[in-house]
Amino acid sequence: MADSPRIVGIDLGTTNTLVATVKNRVPRVVPTDKGSLILPSVVARTLKGDLLVGGAAKDQMVTNPKSTVYGAKRLIGRQFDSKVVQELKNYFSYPIVAGKEGEAAVELGGTVYSLPEVSSFVLAQAKVIAEQFLGGPIAEAVISVPAYYNDNQRQAVKEAGKLAGLTVKRIVNEPTAAALAYGFNRGLDQKILVYDLGGGTFDVSVLQVTGNVFEVLATGGDTFLGGVDFDNRIIDYVLESFRKETKIDLSQLPIAMQRIKNAAEAAKIDLTLIPNVVIELPFIDERKGKPIDLRVPLSREQLNALTADLVDRTFAICDEVLTEQGIARSSIDEVILVGGQSRMPLVQQRITQHFGRPPRKGVHPDECVALGAALLGDSLDQIDAVTLLDALSMPIGYALPTGRFRKIVEKNHRIPTTKSFRLPAPSDPSSPFIELEIFQGDSELVVDNEYLGTVKVPAAAAGKRVDFKLDEECLLHVLVEEVQGPREVELATRDTPAVLKKAIAEELAKRTPREEKAAEAKGGLISSLKRMFGG
Repeated sequence: MADSPRIVGIDLGTTNTLVATVKNRVPRVVPTDKGSLILPSVVARTLKGDLLVGGAAKDQMVTNPKSTVYGAKRLIGRQFDSKVVQELKNYFSYPIVAGKEGEAAVELGGTVYSLPEVSSFVLAQAKVIAEQFLGGPIAEAVISVPAYYNDNQRQAVKEAGKLAGLTVKRIVNEPTAAALAYGFNRGLDQKILVYDLGGGTFDVSVLQVTGNVFEVLATGGDTFLGGVDFDNRIIDYVLESFRKETKIDLSQLPIAMQRIKNAAEAAKIDLTLIPNVVIELPFIDERKGKPIDLRVPLSREQLNALTADLVDRTFAICDEVLTEQGIARSSIDEVILVGGQSRMPLVQQRITQHFGRPPRKGVHPDECVALGAALLGDSLDQIDAVTLLDALSMPIGYALPTGRFRKIVEKNHRIPTTKSFRLPAPSDPSSPFIELEIFQGDSELVVDNEYLGTVKVPAAAAGKRVDFKLDEECLLHVLVEEVQGPREVELATRDTPAVLKKAIAEELAKRTPREEKAAEAKGGLISSLKRMFGG
C-alpha cells in the first residue's frame, strides 16, 4: 500500500534542480531514475515537436540550441518591456517574446510558453522522480528562491509549482534554507553568513541561529552574478585564443558555441581539483574542406585572473550587507557555502582572508538548500519545530510622477509586516482614477527598479489608507481602505506604465557608447548572458 502524500523540498536552480525529503527527521536528496542527485533545469522541443525535460533536453543543446531553454530562472517573473529583458532579449539563443500578460515568455517550435510554464515542466519532472523513489503521491512542496528575488519572481515560482500539480506550502529564501540545513536541531547560538554563489545568482544573508530560531539580520545579492558568468570568461578566452591562432571567429556558429560552452563549464569544474587542463574540441570548424581542431590550455592561475573581478564583486556585496546593518566581520562565527561556484578554490581562499576563518566544510553546497527546504516542509505542521524570522531583500514602494521611487517598506525590514500610507491624488486632476505603480528595487529611480504592477482605484479614494502587507513568504498583498474595512486589490501588470516607458526611453537614448560599456561592466547584465545564450 502506497504511503500517504508527502511534502518535499525543491531547490529550483538556474543550472540544476534537486528534490529532497525527510524521514525520521533526517533529510536526504532524492536520486533521479539514472542515479544522479541533480535534474538539469533544461526544457526543449525536438524537431519532431516532442517536449524534453532534464538530461534529455540538455543532450540536444548542441544540435538544437534555438529550441532548448536553460537559465530561465534569470528571467522568470520579469516584464517583457522591462529594462533588463529589453537589454538581454537579443542575446538568447531561443526567442524571447511577450506573453499574454506582458511578461517575458519563450517560443519553442512555434508555441509560446510562459516562464512559469517552463519551470513547471522541470518541477513536474522533479515530482515524478520523488514519487517513483518514495513509492507514493507527492502533493505538497516547499520551493526555494534566491533571497534577492522580487515579488513578481516569487509569485511566478509559486505559479510554476501550481502548474506542476503541487500545492506550494511555502516559498523560502535559499540562504535561509541552507542555514536551516546547517543548524537544525544542533542547539547552536551563532551568527552565520551564508555565501550563496549558484549558477545564475549570488545571495548573501547573515542569520542569528539560536536553537531552532533562524533570524535573518541582513540580506542582499545580485540576480545576474553566478557560475555562468565565470563560464563566459572562459568562453571569451577560448574564442580569442582560437581567433588569434586561426583568424576564425567561432562566436557566430551556434553549434560550435554550444560545444565551447559545455567544454568551458567542464574545464572550470576540473580546475577545482587540478591545476591545469586543456580544452580540446576536434573538428570545431573547417577551412577549404579540411577540419580544424580547437586546443586551448588553461591553468587555474589563468582562470583566477580571468574571474578575479567577479569574485571581488561577491565580497563587495558581502561588505555592503554587513555595513548596512552595522555587523562587524569579526562577529561572524561561521561562513556557510552554497552553490556549485562556491567550490572554486579562489572563492574559498578569499573567504578565509576576508573573514579570518575558513568556510564551514560540513554542509554540502549543492544539496543544502533542498535539504533545508525539506526540513522546513516537514516542520510546518509541528508547533514550534522551526521559527524563521526573515527579512525583505529589496525596498517596495511606488512611482512618483517625476520618475522617482518612494519607498514604503525598507530593505532588511522584518517580515511578515504591514506598512501603511495615504493614497495620493491623481497626477491628472481630470482623471477618474488613481493609478499607483508599484516597484521593487534599491534605486531612487523607477527605471532601475522592477515593476510589480498597478493599483487602479477611483479618484474619490484619494487620501484613503493603503496597506502594503508582506507575508512570511515575502509576497506582497495590497489592501485599500473602504467603509466595510480593508479590501485586497489585484495588481494589474498587462502594460508597462507610461512613467516607466518614458524613463527607459530616456535612459537608453542618452547613453554614450562609453556609458553603455560602463553600465555593462557594472551590472553584468549583458556580459553575463551574451555568451551564454548565443551572442
